[in-house]
Amino acid sequence: MNDFQALVLLNMVKGIGSIRTRRLLDAFSRPADIFQAAPQRLVEAAGLSHALAQAVVAAPVQMNAAAEIARAERLGIRILTITEEGYPRSLRAIPDPPAVLYVKGDLLPCDENACAIVGSRGASFYGLSNARVFGSRLCEYGLTIVSGLARGIDTAAHRAVLDARGRTIAVLGSGLERIYPPENETMFHQIAATGAVISQFPLQAPPLPQNFPMRNRIISGLSKGVLVVEASAKSGALITARCALEQGREVFALPGEITQANAAGVNALIKDGACLVSRPEEILETLKPLLMFFESPVPEQPPAPSQQESLEDDREEVREVWQSLDGEPSHIDNIAQKTGLTIPEILSILVELELKGIVRRFPGQSFTRNAS
Repeated sequence: MNDFQALVLLNMVKGIGSIRTRRLLDAFSRPADIFQAAPQRLVEAAGLSHALAQAVVAAPVQMNAAAEIARAERLGIRILTITEEGYPRSLRAIPDPPAVLYVKGDLLPCDENACAIVGSRGASFYGLSNARVFGSRLCEYGLTIVSGLARGIDTAAHRAVLDARGRTIAVLGSGLERIYPPENETMFHQIAATGAVISQFPLQAPPLPQNFPMRNRIISGLSKGVLVVEASAKSGALITARCALEQGREVFALPGEITQANAAGVNALIKDGACLVSRPEEILETLKPLLMFFESPVPEQPPAPSQQESLEDDREEVREVWQSLDGEPSHIDNIAQKTGLTIPEILSILVELELKGIVRRFPGQSFTRNAS
């Protein structure tokens, strides 16, 4: 058994979560060594119960990690371990990150610029409308939108991003072969085709209630900030907000009508210090010092550089976008045709240039150069 198979197998053992995995990995030189140890050694090294230690030792006989890996490959699902380069940097930085991720689709460097949108499953028209507005607008600014594929606010946010041709990531509380809720199967495949669907759970894991707090830690861990659109006093979205605070992420909240049950949780977040927002641009303004393309805070009114300075200073893909623009507004689709870049890549570059004062945005996803 190699170390990759050992991590996959360890992740398949019920009761071995992120904390126990970290303890085991700290105690043994190689993941494969864990399954060669005596049960008492596992008890002493990682604080496992005797029953759980026995389950770990028995796992190589009772479970088939090689078959799990092969099945994932056939389904077009990548199994990504925390030791690999492609593992999301933001997620690796949280306390006790999941050792294994199942990924359907692609995780890109631009996904480091992510904002989560979460809220009530039984959302009101007010909540659904605002989830769509914030999701659509934030993805237009180049942010990847992370949510949980749940009914209500999550579904509205994902749908808005898909319709806007942006990037969105769905995090499941079940295995990727157990799509939940089942009515979102079509959306699952649409997100996987243009973004990514991920889970820390084995392929066939059911959507058990205890899975969702762990899933919520991933949603916030992947994001620079979390927007709670609508939540009751006992909403799972509040768990995501609490995880975000523990991970040092920004928490934003959209205020709700005080007489509505779905507003109780989100209004309590505001009372406890969450940032009240009413426009997507307020989120962008708060997050922009944290985004990948900002090496330093952007001045309020930066001078517009000359065209030659921009071409010399920017990366190749930025030069391609810049050269596709002229003095007349150009739609995002035309820019994509000229450059061959994807819509999310172009949006990320244009937002960077817009905030530097180099590019001007017009309604309807059109852009032009600022006069030099």
